[in-house]
Amino acid sequence: MLPVFTLLNFVLDLTYMKSSGFMRGAKLKPTVFVSQDYKYICDTCEPLKKAISRNEIVWRGFKRGLYPGDDANFCELDGVRLCAYWDAKKKQTWNLPFHRNEGLEIACLLNGSVDFSVSKHSNKFTGLTSEHFTVTKPWQEHAIGNPVLTSSKMFFLIIDFGIRRPNQSWKWPSWTVLSNSDKEEFSKYVQNTNQSVFKSTVRLKSIFREICDIIDSNVISNSTSMLAVLFNQILLELLSVFRGEHIDYPKDSPNINVVKCFLEQLDAYCHENWTLASMAEDCGLKTTRFTYYCKLLANSTPMSLLNHARLGRARGIIEKSDPDGGISITEIAMNCGFSTSQYFSTKFKEAYGCSPREYYLRFHKKAT
Repeated sequence: MLPVFTLLNFVLDLTYMKSSGFMRGAKLKPTVFVSQDYKYICDTCEPLKKAISRNEIVWRGFKRGLYPGDDANFCELDGVRLCAYWDAKKKQTWNLPFHRNEGLEIACLLNGSVDFSVSKHSNKFTGLTSEHFTVTKPWQEHAIGNPVLTSSKMFFLIIDFGIRRPNQSWKWPSWTVLSNSDKEEFSKYVQNTNQSVFKSTVRLKSIFREICDIIDSNVISNSTSMLAVLFNQILLELLSVFRGEHIDYPKDSPNINVVKCFLEQLDAYCHENWTLASMAEDCGLKTTRFTYYCKLLANSTPMSLLNHARLGRARGIIEKSDPDGGISITEIAMNCGFSTSQYFSTKFKEAYGCSPREYYLRFHKKAT
């Protein structure tokens, strides 16, 4: 008769084979980590799945197992559980609360900003920008969004090293080309470090964007060789960051700080007669460069940001208006910088799901 722990090892390895795609047709179940004292169950990103189903966020890429996205229809790139990105054009109503993944998760913020944490007990969050990437070790608890997800474009790569119990050796995927010594150094660093947020490098950002381009091309199954090359480049670049070697970090341009300051004050001045050209001129930039920095900082175009600020101002005016006195849609539109009340009403309904007048009636009915 097999010893209990040996039998448990066999069952866990069988689960790994099923979840990695080696046993086709088996019903998928969440991956589990087991020790003598506790059990972790791999997260399946339900809040993200619901947001995708509501068309609140764009999600593109491939996956294996119970993650959201399209199933990988190829057997190459073993161990890659998720390779995808989200594109949230506006502030969301949800977040990814503290959860665990079975693999090493490498995430890079391409545009916008989000709050990130690996400290559930202290509830301390770090504000990520396009200058950061994160590395969470297998089964490490982490959260994104506090209290909700903000406008952002973020890339995720989850690589499963077969960790299903304490002190288990990493099972490196067959496509990795790192030497045995590099693999050992990499895994030891990840296992022993307390750092999860790192400053991104020029090379890493370029690789992440190249992978997103492949995802957008819809020919992933024909690009597995290139993806394997890019994944190896990510691992090697991470190893250089871990070692503290000389890295080509991106240098902040003074212009990006000017645009950041402009956007921070946009709510207060959104009613003015802004155009794309006048906003860019106010920052001392050409329109193309101004648009680039807006996309980088807020994952949105300048005019979309302006409309968002104006609609927020309009909603505030409606909520503070006299519940018995009625409202003038034209007056609110002009007060918030919209050229016509019709355009204002159209944009308001797109943003809030009802017309300004309907919003007025609903809000004050609830208030009473």
